[in-house]
Amino acid sequence: MNWKSKFTYLLAVVALGTGLALSGCSKTETPTSGAGESAPGGAAPAAAAPDPATMAPAVTAARVRTVEQNFTREWPATLASTATVNVRARVEGTLENFTFKEGQGVQKGQVLFRIDDSPYVAALQQAQAQVAQCEANLSYAKAQVSVHQARADLNSARADLVRAQQDVDRYLPLAKNGVVPTQTLDNAIAQRDVAQAKVDAAVAVLRNTELSSASDIEVAQANLEAAQAAVTQAKLNIGYCTITSPLRGIIGKLDVSPGNLVGQAGNTQTLVTISALDPIYCNFSIAEGEYLYMMRHRDKGGANFELVLSDNTVYKYKGTFNMLSRTVDSKSGTIGMRIRFPNPDGLLREGQFGRLRLTSQTPERVLVVPQKAVSSVQSDHSVYVIGKDNIIESRNIVIGDGLGTDFIVKSGLKPGEAVVVDGLMKVQVGSPCRPTFSESPLAQAAEEEEVG
Repeated sequence: MNWKSKFTYLLAVVALGTGLALSGCSKTETPTSGAGESAPGGAAPAAAAPDPATMAPAVTAARVRTVEQNFTREWPATLASTATVNVRARVEGTLENFTFKEGQGVQKGQVLFRIDDSPYVAALQQAQAQVAQCEANLSYAKAQVSVHQARADLNSARADLVRAQQDVDRYLPLAKNGVVPTQTLDNAIAQRDVAQAKVDAAVAVLRNTELSSASDIEVAQANLEAAQAAVTQAKLNIGYCTITSPLRGIIGKLDVSPGNLVGQAGNTQTLVTISALDPIYCNFSIAEGEYLYMMRHRDKGGANFELVLSDNTVYKYKGTFNMLSRTVDSKSGTIGMRIRFPNPDGLLREGQFGRLRLTSQTPERVLVVPQKAVSSVQSDHSVYVIGKDNIIESRNIVIGDGLGTDFIVKSGLKPGEAVVVDGLMKVQVGSPCRPTFSESPLAQAAEEEEVG
């Protein structure tokens, strides 16, 4: 059979099948009336019009309710020491030993290191000897031996002047009467003038000696004070050879072994580091809106700060507000805060990570809607609201944190409005629905509390 014969055969088979199908469809039964009789004129009765109420999709709905809730906020945080000290040598010397266990607690004033102090003991003895010498010099200067000698010389010169003047007074009348030669009177007058010159010289020497003595006293006093300062410095250096802990805390690992020379000029090497851990700081940053929320609750006296550790356990001690940063970071829109936690057991360590939790002690009334009722597309959220005559309306809302199976509604809904919870795919905007109401567990609990 060629291809033309095959094609003709196939057309015949298709035509035969179509005819059989058409003949089968033409065989219809005539419906009967309730009494078994045909409708007037032999025609079938018209079908009844569908009821819109029964055609509307059945959905589960819930009311938007207000509830009172204590809210919790959490922020990532890091722990920091209230004080960290890098212990360094204050004097140059050989490190002899250390008297602590690395990684253990130390008390304020506890001896940590000892440096060889023999050079400073020798310096102290030398300074003390210098003090004794300066005290002797000061005593000699205050004795004013030279001044006393100068005064004695002046008194002797004045006595000679008096005797010389007496000789002149005695020879003067005798020389006028010719009893003694004029030469004798002239000699007496010359001796008197010499004696006067000696007195004038002695006065000048006394004045110079007194000035010099005062200067010697001041110099001796200054030398004594310098020697006493050297003694004080030597004692300080000896004290610096014993290094003690400046605070109570946890000491780190040893950075310099005994036998090394430490404290050289320009050497800032750390011997060991100590961190104060009781109390301990918890540092974190929060957004500006969260900062306002925290401040409102703190001012009410209702702030409850907790620390959630990395293993999700809650630290047993509560924290207290300590410090707020001076400004808000304009780039990130956050502000730094610090909470102080007691740490008597030393469980918390500097550098640990955790979450700071703030729980409000004063309940707040908020709107809630079941999470199942909210449709989300990126950052936009919407619900199907059941309006008048059960007509569906789509509405955008702004949600907050979750509360169990509900969302907090910040805007977009009012208390008492109904939203579709189940059957979101069945409804159409502008079309009716048949709602069956089912309240959320949170709303039911709030309602039971109000009734109670």
